Amino acid sequence: MIKRLFKSNHMALTKDQAIQQQSENMLKLMESRKIKGDRLIEKWERFDIAKTDNGKKVITELKKTNPWKARNVALLAESQEQYIKEFLTETVIASSFGQSVRPEHLMRVVVIGTANSNRGDIFTEFPITTTDDAIFYVNRVYEQSLRGVTAGQFIYEQDYNYYAGETYTGTIGTGNGVTTSFTSAAMTPFPFIPFQIRVLVNGVQVGTDDGNGNIVGASLTGTTTVNTVSYSTGVVNVQFATAPVNGAAITCIFNWDSENPNNYAQMGTLSLSVVKKRFGARPVALGYSFSALTSLVLGTTGLGDARDLLLSAVADEHAKSKDYRAVARGKQIALGNGAATFNADFATAGEVSYKSWAQQILPFIKKQGAVIYDSIKRGAINKIVCGATLLTYLQQHDLWKDDLTQPRFGLFKAGTLSDIDIFCCPGDTANGLVATNDMLMTFKNPTEGLDITMVYGVLTEISAALDYPQFYTQGAIAAIEDCLVVNSNFVRYASVINI
Repeated sequence: MIKRLFKSNHMALTKDQAIQQQSENMLKLMESRKIKGDRLIEKWERFDIAKTDNGKKVITELKKTNPWKARNVALLAESQEQYIKEFLTETVIASSFGQSVRPEHLMRVVVIGTANSNRGDIFTEFPITTTDDAIFYVNRVYEQSLRGVTAGQFIYEQDYNYYAGETYTGTIGTGNGVTTSFTSAAMTPFPFIPFQIRVLVNGVQVGTDDGNGNIVGASLTGTTTVNTVSYSTGVVNVQFATAPVNGAAITCIFNWDSENPNNYAQMGTLSLSVVKKRFGARPVALGYSFSALTSLVLGTTGLGDARDLLLSAVADEHAKSKDYRAVARGKQIALGNGAATFNADFATAGEVSYKSWAQQILPFIKKQGAVIYDSIKRGAINKIVCGATLLTYLQQHDLWKDDLTQPRFGLFKAGTLSDIDIFCCPGDTANGLVATNDMLMTFKNPTEGLDITMVYGVLTEISAALDYPQFYTQGAIAAIEDCLVVNSNFVRYASVINI
């Protein structure tokens, strides 16, 4: 779980009290952030800061399809307004921007740039309040190193099934194909609970205890004196009629007495670990310029205002570059987890047609999600960024559905494959993007703020422009933001060959 916290002063608290208080604060903050975002949506959708091509208001349209992004846009618009009020006085605007420039230009860049970017739909993005803001996320961890667990490991990334409860497993010996009798070392914790002892060979149960310290089973031989368990010391003796095969694991599953005072320390506990990561937001700048003649021609021919047109282009470029940087960063992380390959040659696979074999691309993708799930016990693949050639292959699948809501420009949402959102970007490995027949796959938790690969903290946009006596205007706009990598396990990369 990941939330943003404001700076606050706390009284001296114990560790558990502090963690509990931080957790409660984070939950309250997330809810208050949602309430604040919804309130700001109502405020900013009343203004004509930015509209779609058909005249509809950007924030109003986003609210219908993507409430989280709509809240982000509204929160960033609010931050931008505060920046303008604090730093851009009427004198500064008149002297630095020129008489025809209005603060609304900068607001338009923020709204359009945030709304048109798909970065937050693939990874995680939210507004921050200062350039030195921080995120806190809570990890549930094992507190003791017991029964295979190492203290500090995250409980949701492990599959230790004996940490909780009295059941545990111990080693009696290893078969060599000759030996029939085995005696274990003392298995801890003890004493054992009668009627709860099981002896296994390579995971197959071959004997149990009778409650009187004897191990009984069809595979065992000899008198009960050679097939025994000492409940008080944890020592097990077994004798087999036939020697276990070479390498066979001979184990014992038992229940230890958790009510015995000597075993109170064996009771495993869980604790909350609060991790803090700090943003170091820096400018991501883009310059622009145009001549007075260009402005005059645009105005007199009815094509529009030069600054409006150019700043719209600046907003689009910011959105595009945000998406491209996120894809490149995600690819770098994914390649650290290795890369998979799918061969689209249907003849080699023994299929009858190109389209019939294309149906297997979805199980291939699901298998990559299974790798994530097996690795950290949660997650799947529900977001993909692919190259244009691979997109044509994905569209051959029977479960493909086109999405025509976004223009085919930069990184755009192309459609869905089953329950997976598919985005397309230019195949450009020279600039760090995916190859035209490759795909970057990731899991994004439907509950925003959970299970994060990368998180982008965005403060605001700043701008400056000057009108020069040589009859041209030059300026720059910068997004103040930073990116933090939280969990690299949620991204995977794959190539599809012979498309």
